[in-house]
Amino acid sequence: MKKFEFTLQSVLNLKEQSEKIEKENLAKIMKEIEREREKLENLKKHLQEVTKKAKEEVEEGTLMYKLAETEAYIMKIKEMIEEQANYILKLEKEAEKIREGLLKVSKEKKALENLKERQFAEYLYLLNLEQSRVIDEHVSYKVAKSY
Repeated sequence: MKKFEFTLQSVLNLKEQSEKIEKENLAKIMKEIEREREKLENLKKHLQEVTKKAKEEVEEGTLMYKLAETEAYIMKIKEMIEEQANYILKLEKEAEKIREGLLKVSKEKKALENLKERQFAEYLYLLNLEQSRVIDEHVSYKVAKSY
């Protein structure tokens, strides 16, 4: 009997490669999301520091134009925080799409692997039948020859 050959092996190989690429893409975007979250946290900390410093300056007494500059700077930081938060949301949506694609590819790969296992089990069953038939013929031949 010929060697086992999965008829859809090339498709399975393609799905495995696609799954690997999707996993790499997901890891890459998750790393980027983490970096961007750190940037957001740093902006928030900076805002707290600037706000605290501005309050101290107001309590000590400061010039009006300095106060206006500080207020403008605080508004700019708040704007940057909002932009950063929106960017993170965009990245998270992109990550979710990649996750869904990975799940789809993984399911397809698993289905092909299950099919391969079933075909291999069928191959083993047929191989066993063939071996049993050969053994039966051999035994029958020896029994017939002995008479």
